[in-house]
Formats: sequence, structure tokens, C-alpha cells
Amino acid sequence: MSNTTEAQTRYSILFKKYLNNACTAQEVEEILSFIENPANADFLSQEANSQFVSIDKLSAEELKTTENQASMDKILDRLHHQIIKQEKEFILVPDRKKKFIAFFAKAAAILILPLLIYTAYLTTKTSGKHYFESAEVTWQTVRTSAGMQSDFMLPDGSHVWLNAGSVLEYPVAFAHDIRQVKLTGEAFFDVKKDPSHPFIVNAGKMNIEVKGTRFNVCNYLNETNSEITLESGSVRLFAGNYKDEKTLALIKPGERARLDNNLNKLSVSKVDVEKQIAWKEGLLIFRDDKMDEVVLKLNRKFNVDIILQDPELKEYIYTATFEDESLSQILGLLKISAPVNYKAYKPIQLDDNSFSKQKIVITKRK
Repeated sequence: MSNTTEAQTRYSILFKKYLNNACTAQEVEEILSFIENPANADFLSQEANSQFVSIDKLSAEELKTTENQASMDKILDRLHHQIIKQEKEFILVPDRKKKFIAFFAKAAAILILPLLIYTAYLTTKTSGKHYFESAEVTWQTVRTSAGMQSDFMLPDGSHVWLNAGSVLEYPVAFAHDIRQVKLTGEAFFDVKKDPSHPFIVNAGKMNIEVKGTRFNVCNYLNETNSEITLESGSVRLFAGNYKDEKTLALIKPGERARLDNNLNKLSVSKVDVEKQIAWKEGLLIFRDDKMDEVVLKLNRKFNVDIILQDPELKEYIYTATFEDESLSQILGLLKISAPVNYKAYKPIQLDDNSFSKQKIVITKRK
């Protein structure tokens, strides 16, 4: 047996043990290092397909029970708390930054691998079809926790980048007439062109129709505004049911449509598209932005509650670009470059053993 075959056999065994939570700590490190290597993508895809026998007895709905979803939510919450804890420890010792990034990558892999298996399983169950005639729809959900992003392909070949603290729901196979998804949070879509099957995004009160387009949608539940920024192609905003044809606006490349959910008021304006979609490259870009916009994006990315205590701070103009900086580092730089001070409060453990958002109060420097 060749060395390559022996290695693949070993990783196949480790793969099965990992999915059954039977790996030792050393084996977990080994399999995660293997997963992180792009050269192993083909092997992982084949291995994912080989695991279907073990889960084929479960229906899609059984795999998506409320109990399972609650368990996943608790895992994400504990992971977020652990990341915050690790970040505080590593921030004290700058040369540990790479170790923190490695920890973060492995934490992401732990959560993403089961999703890889489950998604591949459901895709196979649909016999490779992108569309189906049945009125019965099986939905798949992808979630990202604070500080984490993901990108993946939809059944029709469209590419989606999902920002921190976001949820995207999509069918395992699209209906025969439209391609419909539901978004809470923020996502960038590169939609595969298919004029005969319009692509629909339900984002709260704002519904979006495209045929083959690149655009960004932001629809966080705790925020007043929902937004869509168009990079290329064309977009139609509509209200109510898709077939009602109640068009609200047609958006052109370089424009952003913003809906005030409280006032039901829609506005369209020219924007810096690069700045709006920089998050999918791991960047936070501020170019002459008001401080309340800076705070909004930091709250989204790090799942914190930053409060501007002095109203006049909201109008302060700020310019900066951040990439790998932690929240503590960004706040430190903000304190140096702007006339502000801040105080961070520890998250509070709640009755269900989860933790509240970290509260940070920014005040005007005297």
C-alpha cells in the first residue's frame, strides 16, 4: 500500500471518529490541520459523501429539530464567550496574536465541518436537482456567530458571503419558478444568472428580486434600517408577495437603497460600494463616517453594545481601515485618534448560563 493510500485510510478513520466525537485531543488537532489545508478539499468532499449511510436514517426535519437548534445556539454562545476570554488574555501579550488567530480558525472548523457533511447529505438526497416541482420545501439554515464569517454555494451555484451574527435560510432545492432565500443580518450575494428563475431575497420588510447580480443586503433585527447596496446588475425592490408585483424601486449599480422600518420610508443614494462590501474581505473601512456609523459596524462585527454617551459624538467624523485588529485594539486606536475615552464592562452571566453582550461606554474627553 502506498504512503498516500495509507494516509488517506488513516484520515478516513479519523474523519469518522471526529464526527462521532471519539477523537483524542491530539487526533482533533491532526484532523483540523488536515481540514485547513486546501489541497485536501477533494478528499474531504469524497469523505463527506461516504458518511451518508450513517445519517441516512434521519429525515431532514429530524436533523433540524428545535432541540438540535437550541443545542447549536448554546455551542455558539459558549464559543463566543471563550473567544472573548481568549482575546482578553492574548491582547496582553502581543506576540500571541498568531496563536489567537489559530484558535479562532480551529473553532470555526469545529462548527463548519458538521455543516459541510449535513449540506452535502441534503444535496445528495435531492439527486443533484437544483429545482423541484413539489410544493413541499426543505429549508437549510446557516448561522454565523460574532466575529465569524462564512461563504458557501447555494444549490443553483450562487455564491454567498455571510457576515457576523447573521442567519440565511434557503431551500435544499429551489422551487420550479423562483429561487427564494431569507436573510437576517448581512450577506453579499453573487447570483448565478438565470432569467427564467428570478432570485428573491426576503429581508424583513424589504424584498429583493434579481436575475444575476452582485449585491449586499443588511437586515439586522435590532437595527432601524434595512439596506441593499448594488455592485453590478440590476435590482427590483418590492413589497408583499412576489406575484403581487408591487415595485418600490429599481436600483442601479453604485446605489444604496435604505428602508426606515419604523417610518416605512425608502431612500436611494449613491455610495462608495467598496467601503460597503469590504467586510467580506475581513476589512472595516471608514471614510469620513460619522461616529454612530462606526459604532454600528463594530457592534455588528463583535456582538457588543457600544454606547455613545454624549450626543455630539454621533456627528464626529472618523476615517480608518481595520483588518485583523481585535475590538480592544480598535478602541485603543480610537481613543488615540479621537477626543474620546471608553469604559468596558464584563459580560453578565444570565440565568440560562449564556452571557449578555459586553457593554462599552464611549464618552467625550474633557
